[in-house]
Amino acid sequence: MQQPFERMPTVLTAEELIDHAFKEIEREVLELPAQLPPVVKAKRRETDRVKTAEKVMAGYIEGMVKSVPTIDNLHPFYRDLLEILVGIAAAKAALGRLSRTARIIHEAAKIALRQLTRPRNSAAAGTARRAFMGRAASLIREVEGDFTIIAELREKMKDLPTADPNLPTIVLAGYPGVGKSTIVGQVSSAKPQVRSYPFTTKEIIVGHVKQGHLTLQLVDTPGILDKPLEKRGKVEMLAVTALGHLSNIIAFIVDVSEANAYSLEDQKGLMDNIMRTFPGIRLMIFFNKTDAASTQQLEEAEALFGPSLRISATRGEGLDAMLESINRELVDSSRQPKAALP
Repeated sequence: MQQPFERMPTVLTAEELIDHAFKEIEREVLELPAQLPPVVKAKRRETDRVKTAEKVMAGYIEGMVKSVPTIDNLHPFYRDLLEILVGIAAAKAALGRLSRTARIIHEAAKIALRQLTRPRNSAAAGTARRAFMGRAASLIREVEGDFTIIAELREKMKDLPTADPNLPTIVLAGYPGVGKSTIVGQVSSAKPQVRSYPFTTKEIIVGHVKQGHLTLQLVDTPGILDKPLEKRGKVEMLAVTALGHLSNIIAFIVDVSEANAYSLEDQKGLMDNIMRTFPGIRLMIFFNKTDAASTQQLEEAEALFGPSLRISATRGEGLDAMLESINRELVDSSRQPKAALP
């Protein structure tokens, strides 16, 4: 699956598009019979230039608008992130104004081409073409801000994770250093994808693993689900809850050795916070770094979290059992892999 914004081409600025159009018409060389009257030559030459400029300017804008995925058809995960990073209303308004601009450029070209059917003289033909070019350039400059909005949309959205909403998705949560990225790296059947994500300077990691007849999608969330959620602002919380649109299961990873500088009580508090944020999503607990934990720490962890599967991600111990337990939960659960909106 491709990330929906990944194939958006680079967006020109308004001035770059205008410059490109003028350069294209200057490059146009129309071979004409020498015996034609000057007015006919001018008519054909300027007609060709108007058509070229129309194609370059209106055609480019239409292609740019089409390159943006249909917002209403986006999976809620990507739609929430678009709202955070750009604003859905702002994006839709910009796309609407750009589409209208392309239509008006087509209309202006039709007017110019009608004028060029019977120009009075060569000068009149040139005047009709220049008037069209001036009108089209003015229209493009009027929506310069919308070019900027779409350029920012592309830059902010194209590097987001490629998360397939049709696959069962396991989101790993827990404080920094509990071993989430190690788990994803150990179990993934291919090199995990590393991508940017809003409100974290670290990257989100997406891996895939075959488990029985299922392909599981594992998402590590450094800098996202690793601090108390009440400390986040409203917009930042939307970046967190966007993950809920993907998650079939949240795998909460506990560092029972407490080597990550967070006590078991701190980790239990974070888990409770996450459970309140995602009440409809199954949360499974896994004890990591059990090889480095004392008997007392293991007993305290079980007292706080209840009996949980023990693993050692760095040694690769217990990971198969972890995946099998997740697979059983998915098979036994009535929750099905989430699909994108129609």
